[in-house]
Amino acid sequence: MYIRMFVLIVVSFYTSRVVLQQLGIEDYGIYNLVGSIVAMLNSLRTLFASSTQRYLNFEMGQGNEHQLRLVFNLSIYINLCIAFLFVVLAEGIGIWFFANEINISADRMQPAFILFQCVVVIAVLGLITSILDAEIIAHEHMNFYAVLAIAESLMKLGVAFLLSRAPFDRLVFYGLLLLGVSVTVILINLIYCRWHFPEVRLQRVWDKTYFKKMTQFAGWNFLGNTAYAVTQNGLNMILNVFGGAVVNAARGIAFQVSEITKQFLININTVMTPYSIKAYAAERHEEFKKAIFISSKILFYVQLMLTIPLTYLTPWVLQVWLGQVPEYAVVFLQLTLGITLIRSIHGPIDTIFKAYGDIKYYQIAEGVILTLPLLLGYIVLRLGAPYASVFICCIVMETVNTGAILLLANKIANFDSKTYSLRVLGPACVCLMVAVGLLYINNQTTSCGIQMVWSLISMAACTAIWWFVMLSKEERASIQSLIPHHYATHGER
Repeated sequence: MYIRMFVLIVVSFYTSRVVLQQLGIEDYGIYNLVGSIVAMLNSLRTLFASSTQRYLNFEMGQGNEHQLRLVFNLSIYINLCIAFLFVVLAEGIGIWFFANEINISADRMQPAFILFQCVVVIAVLGLITSILDAEIIAHEHMNFYAVLAIAESLMKLGVAFLLSRAPFDRLVFYGLLLLGVSVTVILINLIYCRWHFPEVRLQRVWDKTYFKKMTQFAGWNFLGNTAYAVTQNGLNMILNVFGGAVVNAARGIAFQVSEITKQFLININTVMTPYSIKAYAAERHEEFKKAIFISSKILFYVQLMLTIPLTYLTPWVLQVWLGQVPEYAVVFLQLTLGITLIRSIHGPIDTIFKAYGDIKYYQIAEGVILTLPLLLGYIVLRLGAPYASVFICCIVMETVNTGAILLLANKIANFDSKTYSLRVLGPACVCLMVAVGLLYINNQTTSCGIQMVWSLISMAACTAIWWFVMLSKEERASIQSLIPHHYATHGER
């Protein structure tokens, strides 16, 4: 999984550079505006995979292997219904936006609309087949999961290089090639799952009670996560209305880096979630609690160690990476990384509700709170505030959301939110204050060398706080025991 992560980061960064050079800033901005539905696809595909995965892991944890085929087939029915709803919403909003609000030159309208249709098809295929991702993760076949992701990223890099030989409009050509990559990956996924997992077979099975339970879970999951995805892509549309395609290009760069850093978090959470849900299903509640605590601490630390150097050295990183840095990209990236850092502990908290099985009020709270930045962003831009104020609205509401869902976890799932706040959130806030304070000092100079020194000092200070304050004595001992154990194992070999 970590080999996958590093390869994806390198390939994704390079792919973005090639695509920006081949499309140009305006078309790249259009792709990130119209093609932002691809980002929604990734979040929704993961969402539906996690919904199905929850029931697969729960049945595994209780030893009900015969129920897996029922879960698989019921998930297909549910995903088909939600994919239909997705198409209706996407086409309705998309056609309205193209007809009334989009801010691009007239000669790029048709290519942008064709690209939009391509990514809608990609999204629908991803939603329907997300159950295959769920099967692979639930069975913990992480090697294949990692290899296929690497292969997909390499195919997308190949697509970027082919843009220079496009036989027609590059934007349209890019959309069609991405659709081809998506279909290829789905077919490989399907063949692997049918070969390795006996339950991956279409059957006419039915259980009304189980279907209702899964539908409610998937429906509430869809509501909350779609609200977040719609807000993120809606902000892109608002930025287009007030700033045009150039602002979308800057936001696209920031979003790309943010999504790449999230791969670190996704890897850890993907590995921890099946284990956590199985422990909860088997009523090993203390083990479940420890898993939530340690995964939250590790996720925060990993994201912090990525955020500090990228934030301290943003202008230099973008210059080396892109060569041609769009206006506003620096500040957009720094604020977007701040949002990602606050959201880094969201995965383990999400697992609490999924394990418990009652996500209704959790998703309603998230749906309301995480939609507010869309309204606030429009208001502040309408009042003449700088474009960066949109991201500040997101930071504020993301902080509010974290507190709200922790309170719900305590009330609904009887999770020890008070201890979690003391042992995780408290030290995390101390780390953030140290990092922000040193960032202020760092910004007083424009020397890359000096800024690199400050980033190293900040990383060292935050690591010390994380190790000695956030981690418990037992957790430090567990981490320390991994290193000698690893070498001892290789020594015996």
